[in-house]
Amino acid sequence: MLQKGQATQAIKETLESKLTGVPSEIASLRRELATKEEQVRNLIRDTLDAQEAERERICLEVHDGVTQTLASAFQYLQTLETTSLEGTPAQQLLLRAGALVKQAIQESRDVINSLQPATLRDLGIIATLRQEMRQLEQETGWKVDFKADAIRLPRDVETGLYRIIHEAITNARKYADTKHVSVRISSVDDRVEVEVRDWGVGFNYNPQDMSRRRGTGLLSMRKRAELLQGVCDIQSTPGEGTTIRIEIPFSRYREQHGE
Repeated sequence: MLQKGQATQAIKETLESKLTGVPSEIASLRRELATKEEQVRNLIRDTLDAQEAERERICLEVHDGVTQTLASAFQYLQTLETTSLEGTPAQQLLLRAGALVKQAIQESRDVINSLQPATLRDLGIIATLRQEMRQLEQETGWKVDFKADAIRLPRDVETGLYRIIHEAITNARKYADTKHVSVRISSVDDRVEVEVRDWGVGFNYNPQDMSRRRGTGLLSMRKRAELLQGVCDIQSTPGEGTTIRIEIPFSRYREQHGE
């Protein structure tokens, strides 16, 4: 009987000894997981920062290279138009060439603006999007509802939000088959809330089962929101359109980034 009691006590002590180490092991695993998550966030942040830097580099190269070359070519063509070619077939060819070069200059400027809108830096996200929504109406004939509070946010927040909203609108143009979109931006307490909605064909949204082309854009929107300490919620139903909601707590972002 005594031996049985001793065995029971020994087992109990062994279990207690093992269990004593469990909390520290759990804490260690949690720290390791937190470290890995932070490494992933840093990797994503570095990738997005590299993308922004590459956009800026391309803008400069297009502006200082292609656009300037086209502008010079256009000037030469205009000079030739004033020579003694009036009324000849050659003059018509020059006029056509001049029109094409002028179009190419405008297209290169559009590329620059789409990659790095000057108004985003100078006037902020609200003015930039208001201008782009007017242009969207003109280009597509859509009904575009745009309502936004008059706010300015930290530069990184404005850039990130702009990319998310731009991606949402691009997806609507490519896939939604819609004639109506709305964009809402509001400042509530210490956060900014955004809603982008279309009344298009919709789709079955499953983060684990998306076509690579569309899925990449949706994943990019979610990751950008997470890097801004916020969330991006995507809801879509076939035949009922798609709604994308973003919430960014910008006061906490300012504190963490010393802004």
